[in-house]
Amino acid sequence: MPDRRRPTPLFACMVVAALVPPAVTACGTGSAHPEPTVESALSQSPVADALYRCITDRGWTVTLTSDGGIDASSDTIPKEQYDRYLADTWACNSEVSARFPVDDRQKHLLYGAELAERDCLEAHGYAVDEAPSLQTFLDGYESRAWSAMASSDVARLSQTMAESEWEAINRSCPQPVPGALK
Repeated sequence: MPDRRRPTPLFACMVVAALVPPAVTACGTGSAHPEPTVESALSQSPVADALYRCITDRGWTVTLTSDGGIDASSDTIPKEQYDRYLADTWACNSEVSARFPVDDRQKHLLYGAELAERDCLEAHGYAVDEAPSLQTFLDGYESRAWSAMASSDVARLSQTMAESEWEAINRSCPQPVPGALK
């Protein structure tokens, strides 16, 4: 059974899709002002599209999910390469986040959405780590992003839970999607 590995780096860059025109995607080249390219949209989130393209451009086989997440499977990412995959994901996250900065309003909305998701996960019987204060969340947004899902039993159990259970909890307690933050 494939396992789901949704690393925290995705969280920071996913927050900003509502701020970016849908046609602007692609992973940055590392230059100070990379030229955007026009590519067909893969999802409703240009940020998720850019992250997906960056990760796959680095040679990883991942899936862009309907909720804008990136699924990595133990079938395509061997355990011994997972640290390298995480490093590449963090690097892509940094590139994409630089291209799609998040304003304070979006950060405040995301914090509220993460707290709501935390309550939902707990109501479904999953343990979730204590949420940071708003100020701690804002201060650590770029370097220590917190998400309810990533700090929950769901994240810890996702590698062994049935696909149907994973999908059900994501339907019941959807992870905050940037375009929905209003």
